[in-house]
Amino acid sequence: MLLLALCAHGCGGDSDSRPAGAAVDPPDQEVSDFSLTESVQGTRKWTLWAEWAAIYNEKAQVQAKNVRIDFFEDTGRRFSELKADSGTIYQRTNDMEAAGNVVVRTEEGITLETQSLKWLNASQKILSEDFVRITQGRDVLTGVGLVSDPSLNEFEIKSQVQAFVVDEEGRLVPKE
Repeated sequence: MLLLALCAHGCGGDSDSRPAGAAVDPPDQEVSDFSLTESVQGTRKWTLWAEWAAIYNEKAQVQAKNVRIDFFEDTGRRFSELKADSGTIYQRTNDMEAAGNVVVRTEEGITLETQSLKWLNASQKILSEDFVRITQGRDVLTGVGLVSDPSLNEFEIKSQVQAFVVDEEGRLVPKE
């Protein structure tokens, strides 16, 4: 059983609040201080917050700006957080896309940085076709393309993989 809770404050049609690059089609609703939670059988899987969102009922789509998503374990413990300039939620599948300065941080201290990524809800996978940088402590991996679990414990960088260590001055030194 899938339960979606939609919380919104400040509903209105103020088109001045629409971010640059927002869809040309007028949304059915514009919302500020938007949040959306996915729960399965009463267990929260993720919660999304956005500064602004446009809801398109016919397309079953939400476009949002200044996005933060927390991902949760079955125990209710948060295990990672995603932040991005913008995002799109596909309500029929709960798949999501994040774009612009995307950063995912896990509670274990792993950080993923990229310009865009997709969340595939059914398979619980993160995908990116862009340049990615993964940092854990002083270790840094970079490359192009990514497939990962949301905890970033099991990931594959598709191509142009390079490994670095951050030295005492904060410079990246190729790992031998």
